[in-house]
Amino acid sequence: MRRHSWLSLVVLLELAAAASPAAAQPTPWELDPDATPRYPETIAWCRALAGSQDRIAYTSFGTSPQGRELPLVIWDRDGLADPGSCREAGRLVLLVQACIHAGESCGKDAGMTLMRDLCADGPSGITVLFIPIFNVDGHERFGPYGRINQNGPREMGWRTTAANLNLNRDYYKADTPEMQAWLRLWNAWQPHFLIDVHATDGADYQYALTYGLELAGSLDPGLTAWLERYLAAVQPAMAEAGLPIAPYVSFREWHDPRSGVDSWVATPRFSQGYAAVRNRPALLIEAHMLKPYPVRVAATRALLDHTLAYLADHRGELRELTAGADRRAASAGFRDAPYPVRWAKTDASQDFRFLGVAYEETTSALSGGKYFVYHPERPDTFVVPFYNRPAVAAAVALPEAYLVPPEWEAVVERLSLHGAAVRRLREPVQLTVRTWRFREPVWEPRPFEGRHPVDFALEPLTVSWLFPAGTAVVDLAQPAAPAIAHGLEPEAPDSFARWGFFDSAMTQVEYVESYVIERMMSRMVADNPSLIDSLAARKAADPEFAGDPWAIRTWFYRRTPYYDQRAFVYPIGCLDDRGAVDALPLAAPPASVEDAGR
Repeated sequence: MRRHSWLSLVVLLELAAAASPAAAQPTPWELDPDATPRYPETIAWCRALAGSQDRIAYTSFGTSPQGRELPLVIWDRDGLADPGSCREAGRLVLLVQACIHAGESCGKDAGMTLMRDLCADGPSGITVLFIPIFNVDGHERFGPYGRINQNGPREMGWRTTAANLNLNRDYYKADTPEMQAWLRLWNAWQPHFLIDVHATDGADYQYALTYGLELAGSLDPGLTAWLERYLAAVQPAMAEAGLPIAPYVSFREWHDPRSGVDSWVATPRFSQGYAAVRNRPALLIEAHMLKPYPVRVAATRALLDHTLAYLADHRGELRELTAGADRRAASAGFRDAPYPVRWAKTDASQDFRFLGVAYEETTSALSGGKYFVYHPERPDTFVVPFYNRPAVAAAVALPEAYLVPPEWEAVVERLSLHGAAVRRLREPVQLTVRTWRFREPVWEPRPFEGRHPVDFALEPLTVSWLFPAGTAVVDLAQPAAPAIAHGLEPEAPDSFARWGFFDSAMTQVEYVESYVIERMMSRMVADNPSLIDSLAARKAADPEFAGDPWAIRTWFYRRTPYYDQRAFVYPIGCLDDRGAVDALPLAAPPASVEDAGR
């Protein structure tokens, strides 16, 4: 097997760039391989490339909170540069993005060389969208101390946005203006494949790159099988180039390779998990943070090249598979089957030949804690368990449609960003629907990504509600059905309920005074003696309840007509009858998907 040293790999990349007709425009990284350019220099270079090449266009897909444009570079062999013309021409659309974590910049520098070199001899039938910097404001919090665990570049951006939010936790809740702009870009272009480039934290090992792919069942089965074929082709090609790759390395016991490598199903807060619920495959690239920066850039470029070559050879197949995934998501069969929304790790595993380095556990003389010391100069190979058999932890029965009353418009706006087509009731309708009551909601005491996520138990309910005119009817007979379900099924880990969009529904606002309810309690027991037996059973089952007078009073209060019957009730209705959905009095459809939420 032919192998190259890290140094020779970088040299090969530089020679390839020098041989390109576009080499008159070297990237800033090629001029200084231990550095990455700042935002103004990056934008200026991309604009200059677009100005000198007919196959490149430069535009922006939005504006950051600090007023910076969100850059988008478009390459097409025939110079097509808008979604409509690319769709009409039957293009496969590849979206490559970098610097969502702005300190992890190797994707930006690798992608700039790629876009330039495509101008010389890029494949036909593919349009490449490149976001060199997604987190533009975080990128300009620039300095040498952005990532303590990382080996270069000399200076870099910051992980989070100017509002200290992590964009790679925001795909589903979509709180940031940057993510909302990205989702509009996604809806306009509907890319067939996503590549999101990062750099790791974690342990030391031989791999310059690891990857994340959704192979455990959260993606459409046809696309999952396609990803397996893609990996079977790309993995040996990378190894032949001296760049073996492996699944993203997360040890079951932190930092200890011999504990085994964990795999998991990404939820839609993450890029690859979000692409899956939009019926698209995605590749998460994780360059190893301890390798020299030029090596990380060169290795990223190599995987981009191999991926693009595979896409070029299989573009018709992937277009057909994504179209089929959209059709299946909109079909009655998709709604008829239990839909997995939550997955759990298991102890099922297979042997994995892990290319690690020698290491030892030691105890700190200062902290007293144990930690691992790695010896990268001593490569070592271990056979370890790869825990790649996650199991479904929760599957839900999908309705034919969800009904979202107009007071929850913020949720409807998010659904529209996720590609959902929404209709509105033109007049009030009384309907019997499924929903749930939240039991024992508990909010995280510390904020996470600007919110206090909430955990709860769910009690199924069937209710008859009057839905007012303007209620959003979200029919699941559409390609966005998986993304819709992940937001409106409260059991899902990234549901709107768990992110706190329905916190006010989990609140009791009317209370009873003790002297009022105590008088009522006596009358209630006199009128209905069986309450004594029910109360005794509850006390026997819950000693804490038995010793809490206010809990007992509340128990009685909930059995009076004064108690708010909508307290702690999920305000979204699930309509299971297809005929009832089709008979709803709906307003005229909106002019566009995005208008549907307005």
